[in-house]
Amino acid sequence: MKVRTLLSIAAMTSALAFPGYALAQDQHMISGKAVPADQVAEVQAKCDELHKAPPAAAATETPAGTTAGWTEDGSKIDVTKLTVALCDEGKFAAPAN
Repeated sequence: MKVRTLLSIAAMTSALAFPGYALAQDQHMISGKAVPADQVAEVQAKCDELHKAPPAAAATETPAGTTAGWTEDGSKIDVTKLTVALCDEGKFAAPAN
């Protein structure tokens, strides 16, 4: 019984010690990196445009590479490189009809 108590206490302590981890899960992530907060609206607008486009025009393939969709230095999203697949990966939902 004491082992369960200790494990419960350890679980609660770790949840309180790492609150940032829970917040990171809600961020928009593309190619394993968080989309900069100052780009979220711009990326959402581009993703809305891609989702509304006819299927042939809206490429769904994700480019190869771990930083697909990012600028060369990896500091910002390059909206010209976004695809529907990257938008979906980043949780940039399609607009409601």
